[in-house]
Amino acid sequence: MGRPKTIETSELLAIARNVFRRHGHTVTTRDVAKAAGVSQAVLYQRFKTKDALFYAALTQHAPSLSALSEIDPALEPRIWLARFAARAKDHFRSIMPSLLSVAAHPKYGQEMMGNIHRHNRAGEVAAMVGLRVQSWQQAGQIQPTDPRAFAFAFIHALHSMAMVEVLSGDTGSATRPAELESFIDIFWHGLKPTPAKPARRKK
Repeated sequence: MGRPKTIETSELLAIARNVFRRHGHTVTTRDVAKAAGVSQAVLYQRFKTKDALFYAALTQHAPSLSALSEIDPALEPRIWLARFAARAKDHFRSIMPSLLSVAAHPKYGQEMMGNIHRHNRAGEVAAMVGLRVQSWQQAGQIQPTDPRAFAFAFIHALHSMAMVEVLSGDTGSATRPAELESFIDIFWHGLKPTPAKPARRKK
């Protein structure tokens, strides 16, 4: 016997999200209804089309950024960056299946791209980094830099790392800050050549 018609929309979307993530946009509303234990009529009462259900399931569930905002701002800059990087990569890795499913939809376009970016929350994540870098700069803890440019480069690199991991089937345990030491080194030290030591004068 199917579930009662009073199934919460949030629960229905969570089930649909899992189905679409596993099988893509080609699954039918019958498949989703079966997984949710309801009739197709229940789906169409809340979503006019399968596409509407697909987009809602994969883009309306905005992931929380609490794990990022809870990092102690009093930490040394480099330590803060390492912890933030680990959690940000895991954030992107958790939502990447939804983003890839939406991007593969044949009707993917400008409107859907906007929904993806809102769901991704990359802009908000980058803003967190930019504000932190700006505060360090004002406090004289780091050398002068462009906080916005640093933040976007930093976040885009983490986003790409997450995507590669998901595409390669690596959805392992939470990332440890120590795993990103080399990554942090590149952003922390940059690619500046080490100043040459002055040659010693012969006596």
